[in-house]
Amino acid sequence: MLGVILLGFQNYVRERLGEELWRTIRNEAGVAERVYLPSQTYPGEELHALATSMSRLTGMSPALVLESFGDKLASELLRVYGNLVDPRWRVLDVLVHSEELIERMAQRSGDLAPHSPVTARWGRDGEVVLVYQSHLKGCALIKGVVRGLGANLEQPVLVDENRCMLAGAPTCEMAVKLERTTQLTERAQGLARRLTPPAMGRSALKNALFGDRGDMSSVPPPPASSSKQELLSAWRTETKTNPPASGVTPARISTLPAEPRTPSMPSTPPPSSDGDASELWRRR
Repeated sequence: MLGVILLGFQNYVRERLGEELWRTIRNEAGVAERVYLPSQTYPGEELHALATSMSRLTGMSPALVLESFGDKLASELLRVYGNLVDPRWRVLDVLVHSEELIERMAQRSGDLAPHSPVTARWGRDGEVVLVYQSHLKGCALIKGVVRGLGANLEQPVLVDENRCMLAGAPTCEMAVKLERTTQLTERAQGLARRLTPPAMGRSALKNALFGDRGDMSSVPPPPASSSKQELLSAWRTETKTNPPASGVTPARISTLPAEPRTPSMPSTPPPSSDGDASELWRRR
């Protein structure tokens, strides 16, 4: 098995469970002293042992552990071996060339006689049919990688299992097709129609906004604007005929009191017991 896969599983466990639990899983799997390098190959049984150990600690089934890990592994495979993929390929093209890609990846890791456990072909309805056969029965890992590839390439896929080795079949076969968004679009459009109020006619909209204005003819028109002189004359007449309640006629500007006069300086000095002060007053 490719070292990048086992190294990826190590990072996967560390990120989710921490370094201490990774050491526990590694010890239980019997690979406590193993150092995984991406450029090497290792026995595939080690991944199975690690997944089984993680299953015991977390309560997840081994198949679910492998499928979850495969989804995470897809991005790492694209990062390391992305130059083997034709940039014109879509996700289904990548899958249909999976046998060739797996063998070329193994050759990079030093495997001189690689053998891919996966074969692929086009189906009758445009899907890709993957057939997996291995004594490891790791079809869950393949399923996770397929879904992860679709997510990373922004082309979500649906995986339908036709048969599985875990159920007693000699091989695993799964059909992969692009996820169609037609039903999602129709559902969204139907929801928008239900939430959008019906269109209103012009008269209905006018009545809803302004109410019924049919009785506006009975409302008297506002009085015509009067000139300033007329308003002032009316105010004076009203003031004369209806004085304020206090009986005091409003004051006008012409009736304002005169300005008080300044008192003159007295001709005699103020009384003082101080003779010097009286003398100073006379000199003034």
